[in-house]
Amino acid sequence: MDVLNKEQRSKNMRAIKSSKTKIEDLLARALWSKGLRYRRNDKSVCGKPDFVFKGVKVAVFCDSEFFHGKDWDIEKYRVKTNSEFWIKKINSNIKRDRHVESILTTQGWKVLRFWGGDIKKKLDFCVLKIQTEVEKRKNKKYMQYTEIRDSFQITPDKVKDNALAYFTHYLQNNENGVSHCFREPATEYLTKKKPSKVKEPTFQHYLPINWDVPFPPVDNPRFKFIDLFAGIGGFRISLQNAGGKCVFSSEIDKAAKKTYEMNFGEVPFGDIKEFTSSEISDEELDKLIPNHDVLAAGFPCQPFSLAGVSARNFLGKEHGFNDDNQGNLFFDILRIVQVKKPNVLFLENVKNLKSHDKGKTFATIEKLIRAEGYDFYHAVINSQTEVPQRRERTYMVCFRGDDFNFMFPNFDGEPKKLKDFLEPNVGDEYTISDKLWEGHQRRSKRNSERGTGFTVKLADIEKPSNTIVARYYKDGKECLIPQNGKNPRKLTARECARLQGYPESFLLPKSNTAAYKQFGNSVSVPVIQKISNAIVNKMDENGLLG
Repeated sequence: MDVLNKEQRSKNMRAIKSSKTKIEDLLARALWSKGLRYRRNDKSVCGKPDFVFKGVKVAVFCDSEFFHGKDWDIEKYRVKTNSEFWIKKINSNIKRDRHVESILTTQGWKVLRFWGGDIKKKLDFCVLKIQTEVEKRKNKKYMQYTEIRDSFQITPDKVKDNALAYFTHYLQNNENGVSHCFREPATEYLTKKKPSKVKEPTFQHYLPINWDVPFPPVDNPRFKFIDLFAGIGGFRISLQNAGGKCVFSSEIDKAAKKTYEMNFGEVPFGDIKEFTSSEISDEELDKLIPNHDVLAAGFPCQPFSLAGVSARNFLGKEHGFNDDNQGNLFFDILRIVQVKKPNVLFLENVKNLKSHDKGKTFATIEKLIRAEGYDFYHAVINSQTEVPQRRERTYMVCFRGDDFNFMFPNFDGEPKKLKDFLEPNVGDEYTISDKLWEGHQRRSKRNSERGTGFTVKLADIEKPSNTIVARYYKDGKECLIPQNGKNPRKLTARECARLQGYPESFLLPKSNTAAYKQFGNSVSVPVIQKISNAIVNKMDENGLLG
């Protein structure tokens, strides 16, 4: 319980030094001694960074462990005094830090953050990291990716062919040994679409690039991966965080491709069947898709999900592998595996995949993967200890070879509370209408009496939410937030992003309908992250990293 009144707390907070602290002064002297000249707390730069190297757009923040929430998921439970106030305060600080970093990144800044303890104990390392970044930017004339986007009008939702995919894939991969897969079509696109100010249609005008997007490619990757059925990039965020470089992405939905490009600076290729159809020979496929270490794929789940199977049965349609549009896409993954032979497969699908067709579907998947020379490990994992959402999914990790003894990470712990992830002030446009709310209640009563069909219950914000699905945009029945004196409301797009564990810096689509569909179809990022880390550790143990 907070024992201080508002005036006392304000007085105490004012006494805490927020700029030119001891750790900042320590770093300032060390930087100055190396000949590095900077501005301190420049108000013209978003977030007033502690050190600004304006000419090369490098911003440095010195963060105290407590006020900026180091290891906050653990440390917040150790706050004993005024815990309610401090937890709210630090959560706000973390959110603000992420927001500032997102803005600076999109403006082309390189943001470096150092914990106070690291500055005290590893001062030389901190200085070297800053010096290296400053010198790198001084010596290279970068072009912003957003400038290229504007010049070429990169709008993936309005283009039918893969021209933009080849172009952006080449820009992302021109230095990592796989550019030959994209060079010719990318050059053709550049020649046709070059802006009038460019006399010579050459990539040298655009390279190197400052990737001013929220999730730029890593500088020194340890492995390569491909991102199939990529959605909006949940696998990509996690595998990049684990040290990977994406060398190929594919997603058929145009709105999802637009969101993906906004966040990663890359337009995914469209229908994967354009690379895997029977008309494409193994030799052609081998040239079209780059070599990679990890194949990641959250292949379409509707033909296997409980709701999807039920709906298809009702409509007299095929489901599972017999669904020609989505159910047999697993075999396109298998075709790539047969030709490219990556070291690891990392697959995700619905919980019901294991029991579909009395277990025959899952048994077939395992049998076919093992036949290609892979170990096969699987687990059904509930995301509720990582995000405030009960979302059970089947995860498959397959290593090429025998006896890797892979173990999925532990997901025990307390479920996350929905209330900790809700926005404090939400507009009335999210409150559902009287007509919709009355319809929900009427159908729920009828279905409850019949013992079949859906029923709507208000979310218990002290617990995780129900599973968010792509149809959430229609009526929000999966998760309606209670409100005092009002009808319940739907989640905001940002809240849906949080329920899937996306960082605050993730850029949202402008359309709420698109956002609800995309997050409903997404993977839970923190779950993918923990499994990715375990995969990379196992690869490292077995000498599979570069």
